[in-house]
Amino acid sequence: MNEIPNIITERVDDIPLLLQQMQQMDLPTLIDTHFPAHGNWYGLSLGWVSTIWLSSILSRGDHRLVHVEPWVANRLFTLQTVTGQAVERLDSPMIGSKVSCAI
Repeated sequence: MNEIPNIITERVDDIPLLLQQMQQMDLPTLIDTHFPAHGNWYGLSLGWVSTIWLSSILSRGDHRLVHVEPWVANRLFTLQTVTGQAVERLDSPMIGSKVSCAI
């Protein structure tokens, strides 16, 4: 009974609402279907990278790629929980470069 609980604190804001709406629209699957990634792509699919990037744009009101990596790194638990994807800290630096490939 003396266990100390592990408490994770992240700023959630409107991220769950935005991601859920994009999932209802089936946005990640649509992007993956119409824009297949090349064979060297690994980790999150192009559809999920684009969806997370779009949610960061809508949540922050800023489209600059330089702010995407820290935004993702500070919200890993929220992104993993809401998307059901294995968003890892490894993906955080890659999201910016993957988004630039997607653009």
